[in-house]
Amino acid sequence: MSTYAWTIRVPGRQDVQRVTTLDELREYLRVMDLPGMAPPEFTTFDAEVHDHGIYTHNEGSQDEWSLTWTKVDGEPESIEQ
Repeated sequence: MSTYAWTIRVPGRQDVQRVTTLDELREYLRVMDLPGMAPPEFTTFDAEVHDHGIYTHNEGSQDEWSLTWTKVDGEPESIEQ
């Protein structure tokens, strides 16, 4: 199973930085109650996960938040729900 270093940034909140599996990242996204929550594509669709990337929700508004991730080990994996 692959491990990812990731950061969730939300204005007015302390950044959340962790190194976890995708399942643990999904759980953080679920419980954080982010504004206008529209999870990043890799958390909702069956697809190969990119080794790194950034997702920004509502760029430029008061509901903006972002997620950055980088794969730190393991093989490419497909998301299963």
